[in-house]
Amino acid sequence: MRLVVIVLVVVEIVTAVLVSGMIPPEFKAVHALFETLLVLAALGAAAATARHPHLISSSQLILRTGFLGELAVPRDSVRSVSPVLQTIKGRGPRAVAGDPHAMACSVASTVNVRIELDPPVNIDLAGTGKRAVRRIYLSTESPDVARGVLQSNG
Repeated sequence: MRLVVIVLVVVEIVTAVLVSGMIPPEFKAVHALFETLLVLAALGAAAATARHPHLISSSQLILRTGFLGELAVPRDSVRSVSPVLQTIKGRGPRAVAGDPHAMACSVASTVNVRIELDPPVNIDLAGTGKRAVRRIYLSTESPDVARGVLQSNG
């Protein structure tokens, strides 16, 4: 999708230059402003679709939520990974209401993977302070692939 938007932006810029030569001079400033806003909105949409995937190494798991933040967890703390379909209010790294030992790390409120940690990991969540986390909920494109990768030996 990002590539299509960028191609459309380039076509729009070329078209705007051609149309600018045909419109009356008193409307050129308004047209230029409109085209600038249109191009900036399209580039903003393209930037918003940029992906920053979770990173899994032999020593740590980095859960990323784009501009909302990221969370690093030692890989040897991961004990089990299971698919789950749940809605947890909020976005980004956040506490899970009703469970003081759980947190969610996703861009949207729907999560599809639960990671059990042992020993618990101390995580400093903005607004709630440090807490010992035993469960992390996150979203992945493929929960089965995530479970296989996370439960392998690195």
